[in-house]
Amino acid sequence: MATTHGTLAKHPKKARAKLTIADVMTPQPLTIGREQKLVTAHTMMTENRIRHLPVLERGELVGVVSQRDLYFIETIAGVDKFTDKVDDAMSVDVRAFPPETPLADVARIMTDHKLGCAVVTERNRVVGIFTAMDALRLLAG
Repeated sequence: MATTHGTLAKHPKKARAKLTIADVMTPQPLTIGREQKLVTAHTMMTENRIRHLPVLERGELVGVVSQRDLYFIETIAGVDKFTDKVDDAMSVDVRAFPPETPLADVARIMTDHKLGCAVVTERNRVVGIFTAMDALRLLAG
């Protein structure tokens, strides 16, 4: 299961202003291929207690699928989670940031665009994810 660094509580309030997304991201997040079945995404999220999966095609980030996306698409008549693909449910409106991006900038963009997560990439590889839950853990510190 992917876990956060566990360092959120170690950041005093003043130091939080200088945090980067790498300081608070969940490293090495689980990912899924766009051709995988919706049921596979459900299973991964349930078993790992997560709500977002970066979606890859040939190793490249092409979107993100959330638990909410899955629940929504499955309300559409004719959708079958055993045959339909992640590609049908994923959002292509995904924001990727290098690890050194200031956390305040990421939070601002997530807020402006109403995003539930931001993906962290380095050399075009997914290296982390930062979610609204990660932000809440930081604030709860």
